[in-house]
Amino acid sequence: MRRAAALALLLAASACASRRDTRPDVGALVTAGKERTLPPRKLLVEVVETELPRQVDEYRVGVNDVLGVNVVGHPEFTGAPAAGGAPPGVRVQKDGHIYLPMLDAVRAAGLTAVELQAQLRERLRKYVEEPHVTVDVQKHESQKFFVLGYVERPGVFPVDGDTTLLEGLGLAGGVKEGGDVEGAYVVRAGALLPISLGDMLLRGDLSRNVYMRDGDFVYVPSASDWKVFVLGEVRQPGPVPMPQAGLNLAAAIAAGGGIDPVYASRYKVKVYRGSWQRPEAYTIAIEDVYNYGLDIQLRPGDRIVVGTSGLGNYQRTFNLLLPFLQLPVASAAAATSVGGN
Repeated sequence: MRRAAALALLLAASACASRRDTRPDVGALVTAGKERTLPPRKLLVEVVETELPRQVDEYRVGVNDVLGVNVVGHPEFTGAPAAGGAPPGVRVQKDGHIYLPMLDAVRAAGLTAVELQAQLRERLRKYVEEPHVTVDVQKHESQKFFVLGYVERPGVFPVDGDTTLLEGLGLAGGVKEGGDVEGAYVVRAGALLPISLGDMLLRGDLSRNVYMRDGDFVYVPSASDWKVFVLGEVRQPGPVPMPQAGLNLAAAIAAGGGIDPVYASRYKVKVYRGSWQRPEAYTIAIEDVYNYGLDIQLRPGDRIVVGTSGLGNYQRTFNLLLPFLQLPVASAAAATSVGGN
């Protein structure tokens, strides 16, 4: 009776926006086959609804990009045309400028092609009445993204402003046998994006098929590399390998060095389960972890956060996870020799 009552204390946890679902019992968190002395109680679970920053389909010119600049009817401003009649490409120099005959230095880095066209048009008004200028990027050399891990051709690829996440995965040959689509993740500018490759590839949800940006890392782990993450107020936070025989909550926390008795909140241990995009959140009192943790079975990829400041914020969990997710990315980058490119 005591055990069933304690497990019924798993309550809804808040993170970002959320939607509450009622589940019939706590079977997802308890060893299959365990007998209960009371009928199963309903468990209120919150499904975390994460948000993705607005995505813009644009490309900003960078150093080493090669641009095609054409001033219609006035080749003297762009140099002699190539054999096919097109104006020669001009490379963006280290100082961020392009150098054109008569115009000398023109700032290009950081601008879109449309913005650069407008700037050139203004500069040319001194020489040409109503100049007609076109700018296009002939070679994208300034910005790169990485697709690593269990893909057919891991490596580095150019950012062109139009390549989506799934297209980038296609450039790497797709996920190879042995890759864990559900556990794949995307890191951008030092932050984990709330994106599920499993939702895209297996369930057809393309709502977060983002455009690749400079420095993006897409990582597909091995399906055999089972682990959970123990974070927050434990002595040794980090990933914990999961044996094929399974892993319970008590053992996982013990592998993390145990709960810090000084700093840990005595009321909250949170288990996030499911995709990076839309996980379910379970909360249990630390006292009940001690009493019933042996019966709470974990699944690969579970994120366990022991009571810490900002526990109810899923973005906080992202921040705690990131250092441990970047380690396999760095190793994969070194193994595929993309780190120096």
